[in-house]
This record gives sequence, C-alpha cells and structure tokens, in this order.
Amino acid sequence: MNPNSYQQLVETTRDMLDRLSSGQISLAPQVMNKDASLYTDPDCFEREKETLFRRLPLMLAASCELPGDGDYKALEVIDIPVLLTREKGGRVRAFLNSCTHRGSVLASGKGCAHRFTCPYHGWTFRNDGRLIGISSQAQFGAADKAKLALVEFPVYESAGLIWVVLDPKSGLDIEAFLSGFDGLLTGYDLRNWQFYEQVSLAGANWKLAFDAHLEFYHLPVLHRKTFGADISNLAQYYFQGPHQRLGLMSANPLIPEQAAFLKLGVVDEAEWDVATMMFGEWILFPNVSINCYPSGVQVMVISQVFPGRSVEESFTVQTYLVERTPTDAEREEVDAVVQFIQKVVREEDLPMSRKQQKALSSGLLPSVYLGRNEEGLQRYYAWRDRVMASSDEGLNELFLRATKTPF
Repeated sequence: MNPNSYQQLVETTRDMLDRLSSGQISLAPQVMNKDASLYTDPDCFEREKETLFRRLPLMLAASCELPGDGDYKALEVIDIPVLLTREKGGRVRAFLNSCTHRGSVLASGKGCAHRFTCPYHGWTFRNDGRLIGISSQAQFGAADKAKLALVEFPVYESAGLIWVVLDPKSGLDIEAFLSGFDGLLTGYDLRNWQFYEQVSLAGANWKLAFDAHLEFYHLPVLHRKTFGADISNLAQYYFQGPHQRLGLMSANPLIPEQAAFLKLGVVDEAEWDVATMMFGEWILFPNVSINCYPSGVQVMVISQVFPGRSVEESFTVQTYLVERTPTDAEREEVDAVVQFIQKVVREEDLPMSRKQQKALSSGLLPSVYLGRNEEGLQRYYAWRDRVMASSDEGLNELFLRATKTPF
C-alpha cells in the first residue's frame, strides 16, 4: 500500500472509531426524491447501458481468477461476449470473444490456453489477440492477418482486480476514474487470494438490486431473521470520486469483523494492522460491492450487478475468494459463510427488489425517497446523473476534477 493510501486509511479509521464511540454519523443535507420511472422506464434503461456500462471501466474479474500465463475467463456483459486472457509475462488482455471471420464465440468458462481455435471454421488466434492461422487459406483467399486480430478492449489491472472498458475506441483514463480508490483496496492484498466459487442470482431492475448494497438502513428490518433485529441500521460513508465505502456504525462485539476493528481503539496506532482497518463494504461505481467476512479462513464476496435483457431484469454475480486454501476442517466453515451470504441475497434482498419492481411498474407511485441517513444512495445517483449527462470527451475531466476537489 502506498504511503498516501495508508495515511488515508489511518485517518478514516480514526474517524470511524470516534463515530462508533459517539454513535453519530454524518448526514446528507436533506431528503432527496427521485422519479420512480428511474426503475421502470425502458428508454432510461437503454441509456444506462450505453452511457454507464459501455463507457465506464467495469470490474470484471479478480486477478486470482487468471493467476498464470495462458489463463483465461470468458463472460458476457450486457450481451457483449468478453474474453480475458493473461499472456506470457503476466499482462492481462481483454477482447471481444468473437472470431473476426464470421463472429463465432471462441471460448467459454475458464481455463488455460495460449491459443484459441474457432469452433466454426478453425481460424486460430494467440492469447494476445493475433490471428495466426486461417484454415485452407489457399482456397479462402488473400487476407491480412494483422488487420484481423481480435477486437481489443482497454484493460487495467490494479489492487488484484481487473477493469475493462467495453469500447475499443475509448480514450477514458481508467486511473482517473478510480480516483485512488484502488490504492486503498490494495490493503486486501487480493493478488494473493484464491478463487473459491461463483454463482449468478436473478433479480429485478439492476438499480433496485444494487441499492441494497448502498445503505444499511434496511438491515434490522429486512434481515432480522439472518443478521438479527438488534443490528445497527446506521452507515458512515466515505467517498472517493464516484466510489464509496460504508462502515456499519454498531459497537456490537458479536460481529467478528467489528469486534476486531473496535480493538484498534485500545492499542497504539503503530500497532494498527491494515487488514483490520479495511473494515466495511467497498463500492466500485457503477455496479460492484466488496465485502470481507472473517472466519478461520477469510472469505471475500465480490458482487457484480448487471442489467438483464429488459428493464425489469438483472443478475448478480457473486464471486467468492479465500485468503488461502482451507483445510478440510476449515472448508466446512467457509461453505457455511458462502451459503449464508447467498441465502441473504437470494431469499431476502432479491425477492424484495422484485416486489418493489411490481409496485413501481404500476405507475401509481410517482417518487421514491432517499433519506439523509442514506447519503451513499444520494451520492450514487448524483454521480449516475452526472456521468450520463457527460459527453465522451467530458468524462476524463469529470473524474480528474473529482480527484482534486470534494464532490
């Protein structure tokens, strides 16, 4: 972790400990209301896909999902087939997962391959995107292989995470977009974690599904059977560019992660360890949440919320990482954590979002409200509106300005 990020983490820890002691959180200036069509308008939905998901860097994988030379991951994002590869020397590349001959998908799932052969006509590509073989080329005819390389997307790897912009011509400054937030995330040392499991869960409008990650107001109500009715509903927010971090404002020693964090308040700052200071939920704009759950082996869940085929559909991809390979005895505890998180989202969060969708789609509720205690939601939607209103040329200035001045 660089010195600036470390100092910022220390200062945030001081502030959070003070707030845990006082029970006071910072509040937004006023209640905000948003038009309910935000969640139901098909035209708005299509604009979001174009202006957010096809222009902004999307965190598409953890580095440990592609740990070695030749490793690859194929996935689909807003109907775009994407192929991530790690070439010799360690560089990650991102391509349209499509043969440049007639568009066939080249790979699926995960694996290790230094070349990909099209299953339709047999054209072969290196994992750096170069076309190296055209079957029956004498009969096929003249073709410039250099001009028939895979379509490549801008990619950026930092803090053990991989971001991709789904626009081959994008000139977006990904580092400026991250606003130094990735420097803070290095505190997890994710490069050295291991992939454990991945699931995909269906939900309603992608924003309804993602809203639940941006506030703790609902915890003791919606999650009273899983987290308990006595859990705090207060979040303290810390913002950096369009990204944010939430700390649960509850001095509850029964929550292991919080109990460890509270102990920092009774020891000298020189003894504070980075892993404990990383307490909280980390939000990567526009659609990713990162949570770490302590157990015998630490478990991390990275939740990516993607738009589905229609305004009323989304899917949440949960990627589970572990800090090291669990022993046979530890695996049972890890599986219990994974199953618990899936239960919370599958049986509580997502069913609620579907019920919201049904009511909002009636058109009879004109507005939704974001409270002063839901400042993260207010900031999130302010950033959404600013990004959607910005031209392609204006995005870099928007993010560069955000790194220099408070929002």
